[in-house]
Amino acid sequence: MKKIIYAAMFFLVITMMCGNAEKAEAKSYKAGKFKYQYKNTKKGVWITKITPLSSKGISKLNIPAKIKGKKVVKLGNTKDKGTTDYTTLNLFGVRIGYYEEGGIYTPSNPKVHKRVAKIKKIRIPDSVVSITPSCFFDVQEGKEINIPKGVKKEVVNQFTRVKWKKVKISSKNKTYKLKSGCLLSKNGKILYGLVYKKKKLIVPKTVTEINTSDSRDTVENTMGDHGLAFFGCETIVISKNVEKINFYIYNCLLMKVEGDPANKYFASKDGSLYNKKNGKLIWLHQSDGIYNIPDGVKEIPYDFYADGKAKKMIIPASTKKVSNVSRYFSVKDAIIVCCGKEPPILTENKWLHFNEFDVMNFTIYVPKGCKETYEKAWKLEGEYVKFTFVEQ
Repeated sequence: MKKIIYAAMFFLVITMMCGNAEKAEAKSYKAGKFKYQYKNTKKGVWITKITPLSSKGISKLNIPAKIKGKKVVKLGNTKDKGTTDYTTLNLFGVRIGYYEEGGIYTPSNPKVHKRVAKIKKIRIPDSVVSITPSCFFDVQEGKEINIPKGVKKEVVNQFTRVKWKKVKISSKNKTYKLKSGCLLSKNGKILYGLVYKKKKLIVPKTVTEINTSDSRDTVENTMGDHGLAFFGCETIVISKNVEKINFYIYNCLLMKVEGDPANKYFASKDGSLYNKKNGKLIWLHQSDGIYNIPDGVKEIPYDFYADGKAKKMIIPASTKKVSNVSRYFSVKDAIIVCCGKEPPILTENKWLHFNEFDVMNFTIYVPKGCKETYEKAWKLEGEYVKFTFVEQ
C-alpha cells in the first residue's frame, strides 16, 4: 500500500513540475501601454504576442530590443506555420475569418483589432532576424514599419499583402530593397510586389523577374504565394527586360497588365498577358464583365477567380487547352463563345464554381456544324453546372 502511495505522490510531483515548466515557458513583460508575451530560446527572446493595454497613447509601438537583458531575435505566434485557413493568429493575436452569411469579414478579436488600428508606427529593433509567415497579416493599412538588416525571409507575403504608408528597409539588408513603392531583391532583378498603393506601376528596367512569392524556386507561369502583391493597382506595365513572371491570379482581374512590344517573352492585348513562347495565359483582364482572351493564347493553364460581375468569355481558335473556366464567372447565367472548330482539350473533367448559386447555367456558342463535336468532347453536365450548346 505504501508503495502505491509513494508512486502516486511521485507522479503527482512530476505532473506539477511539468505544469510549472509549461507556465514558466510562457512569460510576459510590460513596457508602456503594451504587454509582450515571449519565450526564451538559445538564440534569444522570441516575442509571441503583443497586446495593446489601452486604446489611448498607442500610436507608436517600439518593440523592445531586449527583455530582461536578452536580445529580441524573433517575432510571431508560436503556432504560425503560414497556413491559409484563417486560424493562424498574427503578432497581435488576431486573424480575420470569413463568415459566408452576409459575406462579412470579421476579426477573431474585435477589441484588440480595433486598438491595433490606432497604431500608426511600428518600430522593429535591429536585433530581430526572424519573423513568422503571418506575423503582420490582417493589420490595418496606412501604418509605418521597418525591415531590419537581418530579416531575410517571410517578407514578401505579408509586406505586400498589407499596403503601408511607409516602409523603411535597412541599407544593410542583403536580401531586399525598395524603389518607388516596389519591393525588390537587393540586386533589383526581382520584383515581389507593391508595399504602397499605386494606381499605375511601370516595372523598373532593372527587373528581369516578377515573383510574388518568397520562394527562390521560380517556375515560369506557375502560381506564386498570393495574389495581393499588386492589389489596388489598376495597371502594370511590363518592361522589355522581364523574362520570368510568377503571378498568382486571385481577385485582381480588373487590373490591366500591359507588355512592352519590345519584350521577347510576353505579349499583351486588352489588358491580358500571355507567354509568347508557349502560349500560356498569365493574366486575364475583365472589361465590362467580358473576358476577351487574346488570339495567340494556346492554353488557359489554371483557375482564375472571378472579380466584378463576369458574364461572358470569348475563347479564340488558337486556344487548345482549357482548365476549369466555370470558376471565372460570378453570375448565374454565363456565356462562353468558342471560336475554334476543334474543341479545346479540358484539363479538368469536372467543373465547379465558388459563388452563391447552387447551380450555374452555361450557354456555350460554337461554330456552325460543331455542336455535336463539342457535346462529345465536353461532357460537362454535372451536379453544380448545366450546359447548353448553341451553333452560331
